[in-house]
Amino acid sequence: MADLITVARPYAEALYGLAKESGQEQAWADALQVLAAMIADAQAQAFLSDPERADAEKVALLSAAPVKVDSKAWEAFLALLIHHDRWPATAEIGTLFGEALRHAEGIVDVLVTSAVALDANQKTTVQSALERRFAGRQVAFRESVDAALIGGLVIHTGDLTIDASVRGQVQQLARTLRS
Repeated sequence: MADLITVARPYAEALYGLAKESGQEQAWADALQVLAAMIADAQAQAFLSDPERADAEKVALLSAAPVKVDSKAWEAFLALLIHHDRWPATAEIGTLFGEALRHAEGIVDVLVTSAVALDANQKTTVQSALERRFAGRQVAFRESVDAALIGGLVIHTGDLTIDASVRGQVQQLARTLRS
């Protein structure tokens, strides 16, 4: 997954710059969602993976998607993805583009994972701490439960991960003892 994100980041940043220039950020975000849905299809993946198919055929397939962005820019983007065999990173490109869009709108997406479901008071405490940490921005708080954490929290937003879980502390202790 990290490899796809590394591959996807420059594409997402370039597309966001292009979208911002033209004032079509939401249209491009929608187009990327449509493209990701198309590429998630097993038949489309087989077609795109087929070395016997010409790049032009692959671009033609993907450009048939109903999108509301500049067709020349869209086809150029698709040709670039196909030529460099980056189409498998489409979902990650869309995710990173969406993060850039929300960041520009002043929204920070935060995923808080805990060993057990947080009660209302704990959610409020964590939400308040996150709002202080990301002052001036609205925090979009999502929650998940992972019993393997044993206790504590893992907070993830963009490239920032704060691991305050028991599992993380045990793993850190094990690394320290091995070195």
